[in-house]
Amino acid sequence: MKKFFMTLCFLTAALMPAVSQDKKAEREAAALAAFEQALATIETKDFVIIAESYMVGSGIWETNTDVAVFFSYEKDFAYLQGAILTGNTNTNKLEVSDFNQVADKKGNVKVSMQAKGFFINTKIEISLKKTGGSIADVIITPTKGDVKRYTGEVVPRAQSKYFKRPGEI
Repeated sequence: MKKFFMTLCFLTAALMPAVSQDKKAEREAAALAAFEQALATIETKDFVIIAESYMVGSGIWETNTDVAVFFSYEKDFAYLQGAILTGNTNTNKLEVSDFNQVADKKGNVKVSMQAKGFFINTKIEISLKKTGGSIADVIITPTKGDVKRYTGEVVPRAQSKYFKRPGEI
């Protein structure tokens, strides 16, 4: 009985790494598929990135649950909404004057754009890591004010559950 139990323990220990490698491969494949989906969504220029977490002060990240704090790109215009991202409570309609998309050696993609609106003149950078799935890092650098950083999932606008206030400025 003791030998049987010991054999069973050794077999279980030997099979554990193989099972975990399969799960790791599955996670990596799912992340790559989500990355490619997010990249295709960005290329359509019809997407929303709702702030899931944002940087406050010096490197402290907080979680956001408000679906009214977002960045959206709708064909020719970008929209920024939420005091966390803009410093005001308006729905800021921005005209995009420059849109660049660059991939590095590892396959990570960085999208940068210049956008100008009534209250805001800013550079917006969106970074997608190949291993990060559809989660994007967004940096908003206004000409006046503080740099805003947040992370969120890239979602097609038609599938997003964001809340866009009426009365764009």
